[in-house]
Amino acid sequence: MDLKPADFNEFSDIIQSLYGALIADEPWKEFLLRLREHLRAKHAVLILTPSNSPALGTMINPTTSTEDVQMYLDRYLSIDPFTNLPEGKVVELLEYVPEDALKQTAYYREWLKHADGSHFLGVDIRSSVGFVARLRIVRAPGGVPFSAEERAQLERIVPHFRQVIEIFQRDEIQRCEKALMTGAVEQLRVGAIILDHNNQVVKHNDLATQILEENDGIGLTGKRLNFSNPIYETRLRDLMREVESPAKCTVAFCVKRTSGRRDLHITVTRIKTPTFMQTGATPAVALFISDPERQCMVTGTAVREMLPLTPTEAEISASLANGFSVCQTATRLGVAETTVRTHLRSIFAKTGVTRQPQLVHLIHTSLPEMSAARV
Repeated sequence: MDLKPADFNEFSDIIQSLYGALIADEPWKEFLLRLREHLRAKHAVLILTPSNSPALGTMINPTTSTEDVQMYLDRYLSIDPFTNLPEGKVVELLEYVPEDALKQTAYYREWLKHADGSHFLGVDIRSSVGFVARLRIVRAPGGVPFSAEERAQLERIVPHFRQVIEIFQRDEIQRCEKALMTGAVEQLRVGAIILDHNNQVVKHNDLATQILEENDGIGLTGKRLNFSNPIYETRLRDLMREVESPAKCTVAFCVKRTSGRRDLHITVTRIKTPTFMQTGATPAVALFISDPERQCMVTGTAVREMLPLTPTEAEISASLANGFSVCQTATRLGVAETTVRTHLRSIFAKTGVTRQPQLVHLIHTSLPEMSAARV
């Protein structure tokens, strides 16, 4: 079906807002508002939910209150009859659920009357990792049913919607993986700095911020690193060129500090990007800074050498001393949280402390390297 110029422009604007959802500060909002206006509806709604756990769903509806969104998720998402639609097919509510049957449901008696909705169009997209994206278009009571042309308009959007959902899921997975890796670096007490191809700082973690603010051997002026000795700036530039070689993607060097404290150890690692992006402000290398003056990770072996604990008790104590919670410690050791708490009672009895912070303090003051460390 050919589109008139005006229709084509409107369709193009909707598609642009759909792909824009991937980079927008409020993902999906602009797309849903444009789609709602285009189809002359009261609401355009997106529901993202695991296929087997609807209670974990997320609902985006920019034209209703957060209270109503939460009400739907808490009470009505699990009993919504307009679900499990044929994948990728645009469906109208009353052709999917007969009107007589619909009126017998609590969903109809309570939610639809509260939400003040009548005619519904819907389409479900099942992502490759298993969650379902439900797009719902709702008209107010008294409005005319959706026409065949309006259904066709929504159908034209479906292929783009499917593609955006796949990109969205990939980005969300990468975001979660990035958060996990960032957390791991923080736990290891390593400063991380990303430099672009112009040798400017793109990003740095909290520990790197502390190190740079001290300006003891290495600091930050604007977006550029500065060193107390110019020889290190030359050394870094040379190493950045060196790691561009496929044969050597990681190198290391030490930076002496003006305060006389122990040297900083810096590892330079190439960030792999497509060749056409290896220019300008794209990430080029990562610097990982290890500061021997800062607290290192406590090991179970070190704890057991200082305190009369079993190997399991020592591992639990070390985990807590490294900043992990009881729940995180249980996950790391592959045991139940109740098991960790049972061991804690034994640890308290053996060490003479009564609370977790006291245990952590005892460990850090008992280990010689810890007592002189700075966090």
